Amino acid sequence: MNESATPRVLIISHDVVGGRMAGPGIRAWQLAGVLAAEHPVTLVAPRMIDLQPPGFLCGDYTWGDSASLAAWLREADLVVANGFVLEGHPELAAIAQPLALDLYDPVLLENLELLRAAPPEQRADRAARDQDLLARQLAAGDFFLCATERQRDLYLGALMLAGRLTPSLADADPQARGLIDVAPFGLPAQPPVKLAPALRGALDGVGADDPLLLWAGGLWDWLDPLTLVEAMPQVLARHPDARLVFLAGRHPGVASEMRAPRQARQRAQALGLLGRQVFFYDEWVPYARRADFLLEATVAVSLHRSHLETAYAAVRSRFLDHLWAGLPSVVSDGDAAAELVRRHGLGRVVPPEDPAALAAALIDLLDDPAERADCAARASDLAREFTWERTLAPLRRWARSANVAGATRRRRAAMEQPATESAAPQPELPALALDQLTELIRQAETLWRIGDAGAPAGGLNPRDAVRAAVRQAAAPVYQRQTEFNAVVVRALYWLMSEVQRAETQHDADRAAIHAGRDDLLRRLLELSLQLTDVEGRLRTIAREALPSVHDRLADEELASTALAQEISRLVMRLQP
Repeated sequence: MNESATPRVLIISHDVVGGRMAGPGIRAWQLAGVLAAEHPVTLVAPRMIDLQPPGFLCGDYTWGDSASLAAWLREADLVVANGFVLEGHPELAAIAQPLALDLYDPVLLENLELLRAAPPEQRADRAARDQDLLARQLAAGDFFLCATERQRDLYLGALMLAGRLTPSLADADPQARGLIDVAPFGLPAQPPVKLAPALRGALDGVGADDPLLLWAGGLWDWLDPLTLVEAMPQVLARHPDARLVFLAGRHPGVASEMRAPRQARQRAQALGLLGRQVFFYDEWVPYARRADFLLEATVAVSLHRSHLETAYAAVRSRFLDHLWAGLPSVVSDGDAAAELVRRHGLGRVVPPEDPAALAAALIDLLDDPAERADCAARASDLAREFTWERTLAPLRRWARSANVAGATRRRRAAMEQPATESAAPQPELPALALDQLTELIRQAETLWRIGDAGAPAGGLNPRDAVRAAVRQAAAPVYQRQTEFNAVVVRALYWLMSEVQRAETQHDADRAAIHAGRDDLLRRLLELSLQLTDVEGRLRTIAREALPSVHDRLADEELASTALAQEISRLVMRLQP
C-alpha cells in the first residue's frame, strides 16, 4: 500500500448480513457504514448480502474455506472481524495486516447457558473449544473492541494472563485503550418512522387500543420469557385488555435451535393465554421494519436469569431499540441495561425470575400514562448518546492510526527481551524457499479438515446402521485431530508471514527473525512426530463400538443372520 493512501478496510462478519439479520450482522453492517465515511470499505459475510450498501462494497465467502476469504484479504490494508471468525478461519491469526477483533458478544458465557441441558461431555468439549478460541483471539488481535466497561475489565484480565499487558505497553498507553476499548452497540441517528401496521390491526386478537407489552428480539436460552408469561395473569386481573407479544421468529442465520420459544409457548398454553392474551410472532422481523413493531408498543420488556452471561453481556440491541422508539422499559436487574434504566429513570428494574415483582412493575406503568410519557421522553434523549457514530469512535481512531503503527503483532516474539551483544549465535536450519512454503500451506489448507462423509442417503439398512454407529463413535477423534491439524496450519501461516517480513527487514533485524523462524521450524518438526494414526484409532473404536451396535439392533428387531455376518466381516476387515 502507498503509505499516503487511505487504508482499505475489510470487515468480516461470521453471521448473516441482510434484510433479516440478528445483532452480529447489524453490528457488522453499521461498522462498515461508519468506517466508510473515511475509508474504502468492503463488508463480507458467509451468505450473499441482499441490502444496498450506502458507500461501501459487499461480498461473501464460504465459511471454513480459506481460499474464499483469502481473495478478499489480498485487497485489504486493515481487517476488522468478529472474534468468532477465527473458529472457522484460524488462518486469520497470521495475516500481515493490522487486525481488529470485535469481542462484544461473550460466546463462551452464552454457550454455558445454551448447553445447560446438554450431556456433560458435550458441555465440557464446547467450553474447552471456546476457551481455546478466546486464547487464539487474544493472541491474534492488534486491537480489540468490547461493549461495556465491565466487559473491558474481564478481557483486560484475560489479556494480562495472555502476556499482552507489558511494561512497554503501559509506558506508551497507561490505560491500554489503544489495545482494547469500549464500543457499545449503537442506534441510527435518524428517529424511527412507522411505515405500515405491524401488530395492531394485523395480528388477530391485538386491538387498536389494547395496552401492548412487547418482547422485542429473539427468544434466546440465556433470557427469561417464562417469568413474563407467568406474570400475565396478575397483569390481566388489573388490565384485562392487555396483550403480550413476543417477536419469536427463528434466527435468520445458523444459530442453534433454542429451547426458550417452545417452553414459553407451553407455559402460555398451560395458563390458557396462548392466542388470546399472549401471542408469538413467528417471523424474524426485517431490519427495515422493526420500527413498525416498536412504535405500536405501550411498554417494552427485556428479562434474563442471573448468570455470568447476564453480568458481562453488552447493552443488548433489543433494549437499545426501546430507547430508539421512546418506550418505557421493564428489565431484570444485574446487567448493563438495568443500570441505565435505574440511572436515567427509563422504567422499572425488577429482580430476576420474580413474576410477582414483574407484574407489579407492569401494572404500575400501565396505570400511569404520565409516568410512561416521562420515561419515553428520557429514553429518546438517551438514544442520542448511542448513535453508531458515537459508539464506534474508538474503532475510527484505531483505523486512522493503524496504517502508521503497522502490524505490531509480528514483533511480539521479541517484546520485553533485552538485547545483549554477547548472545551466542543461533544455528540456522537450511533456508526454506518461499515458493516451497507457499505450496506446503496450499496442501495443508486442502487437507487439514477431516471428518465423515455425512449420513447415508435413503432409509436405514444394516450396513448403514453399522457405519452410522462407527461414525458417531469416531466423531470425537475427528474433532480433536482436526483441531490439532488447525494448529499446524496456523503455525505455517505465521511462519509464512515471518519469511515474507524477513525479506523487507534491515540486516540488523534479520538474525533475530531467522532465529525465531528456525525455532518454529524445529517445533513444527516435533509436532509432525506427534501426529496420531487416525485409522488405527478408528479400528479400535470400531472394535469397541460394533458389539454394542449389534446388541442395540437386536433389541430393535433389526438383527438377522445376514447382519451378524456383515458385522463379523467388518470387524475382521478392521482388525490390524
